[in-house]
Amino acid sequence: MADIAINQDVLNTLLQAVANQTKDANGLQTKAPASFSTYTPLHGPGGIWTGGLERDVITAHIRPHGLASSLPLLPTVNTNPLYGTLTGFTAAGATQPQYACDDAEAAYAKGCTLTAKLGMFRLDSQTIDMDDVMLRLHRGDFTDLMLRGQVLGLTNLNPSDTNQSDILNVVSHSEMVTVGVNTERALTRQLWQGSVALNQFPGLDSQIATGQVDAQTGVACPAMDSDVKDFALDDVGGSGRDIVAYLSMLEFYLRYNAQAMGLDPVTWVVVMRPGLWHELSAVWPCKYNTHRCGDADLGTNSRVVVDGRENIAERDNMRNGNFIFINGNRYEVVTDVGIFEHSNVNNGSLNPGEFASSIYMVPLAITGNFPVTYREYVDYRMAATDVNFAQGRLDVWWTDNGVYSWSLTQNKWCYKFHLKTEQRVILLTPQLAGRIDNVRFTPLQHLRSPFVDSPYHLDGGVSLRANDPGYSAVWL
Repeated sequence: MADIAINQDVLNTLLQAVANQTKDANGLQTKAPASFSTYTPLHGPGGIWTGGLERDVITAHIRPHGLASSLPLLPTVNTNPLYGTLTGFTAAGATQPQYACDDAEAAYAKGCTLTAKLGMFRLDSQTIDMDDVMLRLHRGDFTDLMLRGQVLGLTNLNPSDTNQSDILNVVSHSEMVTVGVNTERALTRQLWQGSVALNQFPGLDSQIATGQVDAQTGVACPAMDSDVKDFALDDVGGSGRDIVAYLSMLEFYLRYNAQAMGLDPVTWVVVMRPGLWHELSAVWPCKYNTHRCGDADLGTNSRVVVDGRENIAERDNMRNGNFIFINGNRYEVVTDVGIFEHSNVNNGSLNPGEFASSIYMVPLAITGNFPVTYREYVDYRMAATDVNFAQGRLDVWWTDNGVYSWSLTQNKWCYKFHLKTEQRVILLTPQLAGRIDNVRFTPLQHLRSPFVDSPYHLDGGVSLRANDPGYSAVWL
């Protein structure tokens, strides 16, 4: 079965499938009915776009963005993969034989394995009443509205084959894109914060860590530990811990590992929240170019001359180009809103207006451009043989090269869509990854958030308008 883009022809096919649901020997439906819930009507009575609108509708929806768009996405059908690492060799000892033909001491190679876990994500649409989606309030209820802007597509975590162009006019499109929006939101956070306890795939926060163990025996593998540092809630540009010293040591430590292990050249990216990047880039040029040039290092009579214009130009170049120089090496900077953020709400050590988060160095590829951080998904295309064997009795299909599986259920004239995806993020070289936790920053203004549970999320408006248009008639 090929990928199915959700366009009008597909919707017609799906609606026909609704009408031809599998029935048992008595002619009764064999599928579980969809529970009733109110979808968002687009046109007709109660429709949010009813009322003679101008054709162009502009979006103010904030999309998530982050590291996922930089990671390869590969298909798999393996549930419990094992990844091997040569961790070292035991010592042979210092005792030497007396004679050349006597046995000498021998040594052993040592290895460690890692594994990865898939996490399932499920979401449903609201129930759609097939008899109501075609209704229009009157001739002024236009269905040629055009969306200006995009509501999906910044993270590579959303079902991109859903049709955004018609979400203002076709209810089925609107419901499926709403599912896609919330899928993108959830997976953006899970990429970092995913928890096995919540049936999610383990996120990078739990993989860029110390305490690595062999997947099969549980034996400690410290050679594979990440470099994790604590900035202890000091300000990124303050007089406490020095962010240049911490980032420089993190980079030096990881690059040394890569060179000594024969894995260089490595492609790293530096990842952090956008608000933290804005504050770090404001202080980095001056701090980096004058690092260890203070009185304590050069003597009480030392003087450092700073060119403000050069610092501002470097800051602007960093921000516009999304890069940072560390130890003379240039790294791409990726901002990600899925990274956890401390505030005075969840951390009593912070004051209102203060925030804290982590800065990561993530290896994308090692020598030979071999990928070491990537995403995998259960490839639902591999079920084509069994789906075809069912001869059309299963109302299931997939989009996005098999990343997302969709299903449909019906209760009389009502139907709803169901989405499922099983994904994971894999870090093969945790020993080349690191992070600096608890870096405090105090922005002048916090950015808007794509997540509904954030105090910085803004939406507004209505999902349902009054059904009664307020007309008068002799029969009223």
